[in-house]
Amino acid sequence: MSRACSFGFGFAALGVWAAACAGAPPSAEAPPAPSASANALPAVTSEPAAPSSAAAAPASATPSVQAPPASTPALKPICLAKCDKLVPKCSTPQVETCRVNCSKYEPPPDGCVEQVQAALECARDASDLTCANVAPESCHRKFRAIAKCTACEAAQGAEATPAGLPEGWERLSDVANGISAVLPKGSVGKAGPEGPVRSVTAPDGTLYTVSVLPLLKDKPSEKSFLHFLFKVMGRCSDKVKLDGFIEKAGQASMHYTAHCPDKTDWSGMLYSNSEHLVLLSAQAPLGKTGVTEPFFYQFEFGKH
Repeated sequence: MSRACSFGFGFAALGVWAAACAGAPPSAEAPPAPSASANALPAVTSEPAAPSSAAAAPASATPSVQAPPASTPALKPICLAKCDKLVPKCSTPQVETCRVNCSKYEPPPDGCVEQVQAALECARDASDLTCANVAPESCHRKFRAIAKCTACEAAQGAEATPAGLPEGWERLSDVANGISAVLPKGSVGKAGPEGPVRSVTAPDGTLYTVSVLPLLKDKPSEKSFLHFLFKVMGRCSDKVKLDGFIEKAGQASMHYTAHCPDKTDWSGMLYSNSEHLVLLSAQAPLGKTGVTEPFFYQFEFGKH
């Protein structure tokens, strides 16, 4: 059974970050392969009849009969069908990245086949499917269901972590700035030129960064977010693409992605409220970006 723990530490320019770590549930994006005996049923062997006193030779043993493992729906073709829909409107690298990511769902995590199938079918049929390697906005709930399901399986009956965090991740809260984000464990905070910055490089090589910045002079919009990214992304700005702009309840957000000239991928989210602009970024070698969904979509603005 997992335990929750918390601690706090301060930075002169960063405010107070508090970490809450959970019991290492598997990642929804990269589910672990089930054990070889997960679906196998016990062998059923007939017992030979007791030999009679008149028997001249012992009776031969009846060979064991093992039931076949339960069948699992083929999920990879569903995922590949989603990628096929990208062909007319997306670049070849984006389509190939989509197809490579389909291997993450075969085999699916133990006990979560229905959740994975529902999420992939939703993405395949979604009208808001984009070229970015993220779940469509209309399917976020179904993909989060995968994380919650795998968390429950890992806990083996214990209370699951509400956030359904991937293994080795934790939730961090910057109380002074009123934000909360999830990152791989081991992140380090420092003072940036315009506000606090927290970053960590995961074992797979992906660099995750959370930057708290001053508000934009212009109202949040696709145009103002794009102009901001042009300033911060340097040579990558020529290749940046935006999608999924959302504005509601005094907050705005948008996803961005870019394939940079140095053969790296740079993707992330922009979040804005009445006090801050927050830049989330994930950078990795081309086609090798690690887990992003919890990092991008479990960010929260909170109360001070």
